[in-house]
Amino acid sequence: MFGVPWFHFIVAPPRARIEGMRERLLHAAEGLLREEGPQALTLEAVARRAFAGRGAPRYHFGGRQGLLEALAARQHPRVRGRRRVPHTGR
Repeated sequence: MFGVPWFHFIVAPPRARIEGMRERLLHAAEGLLREEGPQALTLEAVARRAFAGRGAPRYHFGGRQGLLEALAARQHPRVRGRRRVPHTGR
């Protein structure tokens, strides 16, 4: 379009940008878990590592629990669709 081959890379459809951001956030979260452990996995740290805005992880996953569930589903496809019962505090 417009005779420029790189046009589609600059003006990507919104859905492709959203899915790309989600993948970047998951990749960043996996790296944080692997390198620094679960205590380092905060939404702000994931956003910083993925070069995203501070609100991006909350937008895509709803919070830390949603991010952890997405990571679990990505690692173990059988987990998809299951919801963990909230911890009662014991």
